[in-house]
Amino acid sequence: MFFPHTPSMFALFFRILCITVIPAGIFFPSTAFSQTTLTIVTDPSWEVSSRKTHFGEYPLSAEQITAAFRSGIQKAVPAETNERSKIVPGAMPVWRNHTADGEGEAYQFRKTVPLGAQRIKKATLEINCDDVARVYINQRLASVDKRDGKLKDGYDDWFLFRSVSGFMYDRIYTYDVTDYFFTNVTNTIVVEAVSLAFDGSHAYISAKIVLELEEAPPPAPKPLAKTKTSTGQKKRNPNAVQIKTTPIPVKAESAIFEAGHEPGIDQLSIGNILELGHVSFKANDYKLDTTSYRTLLALAAYLKKHPSLKIEVGGHTNLRPTDAFAATLSANRARTVAQFLKDNGVAAKQVVHKGYGKTRPRIAQVGKEADKANQRVEVTVLAK
Repeated sequence: MFFPHTPSMFALFFRILCITVIPAGIFFPSTAFSQTTLTIVTDPSWEVSSRKTHFGEYPLSAEQITAAFRSGIQKAVPAETNERSKIVPGAMPVWRNHTADGEGEAYQFRKTVPLGAQRIKKATLEINCDDVARVYINQRLASVDKRDGKLKDGYDDWFLFRSVSGFMYDRIYTYDVTDYFFTNVTNTIVVEAVSLAFDGSHAYISAKIVLELEEAPPPAPKPLAKTKTSTGQKKRNPNAVQIKTTPIPVKAESAIFEAGHEPGIDQLSIGNILELGHVSFKANDYKLDTTSYRTLLALAAYLKKHPSLKIEVGGHTNLRPTDAFAATLSANRARTVAQFLKDNGVAAKQVVHKGYGKTRPRIAQVGKEADKANQRVEVTVLAK
């Protein structure tokens, strides 16, 4: 599995990398102009946990993903490779040290990626490692779904590592991670990697994520200065951007969907709205509260039981935030719910998602009761 390190080849690779990649940087969004492609590669700017971690048979929980960084952080360093390593083009192989201290040495590597409002058309992950790695994007694992002769039935015959993202030093693994990223937030990439070097001499990860972005929309016209008419009334600005809010009354065909209170499929019609009970998020965030899981797992089971059922997950906010913030927050919350369903076995063709911001309040007011009614996640029946 391992071959002698060839310093001259690594030095040549590093010189090429400096010429072709370093001047371009890590390609983070710029406030001065919009980009259509954003590329993130492994390099010494990545953070690495200061203490060793244990690479277990199963993937990490959300709590475990962040635990290693609580004890200290340092920067990754360029790592040794061998002449037969298949490094991801444009990415620098990195590790905590130049070489591994010994077999079983495991660490977590982290990169944060702030994204703006540009919609993500496609995101692709490539990873190669020596030896085993898992990649988590916003605490969601990218894992192998098709295996060759060296990876069977979800784990390797030798090491029993399930759901890994990269395993063989001479292979690059590629994943579509479009739905793993969110706009208008800081996204977090964590790589959990382990050295299984029998001679203790090598360990590295090399990875690249390319995000294809839509063109940034033109800026909204600036509102004209407020003026008053001769009667003292304010003059309406015709160029001001307005978002219409239409109160949506609770209709007879609306119902609450909760675990243990699922409607019969014969009771549903196209256009019916199911409001998800006990589905909540942290304040001004799109991350699900754990109390939401019971309802969403019941909804996932319901959709799998009725594979012809197609739904739209709609996110709504109260009337307090700005229009832009409400639109982004509601879209990200709807996307999170939709992804939760897909991660729990629901076919992708059964679920679409959309954020409505604050354009469809149930009650066109601000207040405790109105806020509670307006900030909701709904499921609309599209087909059955």
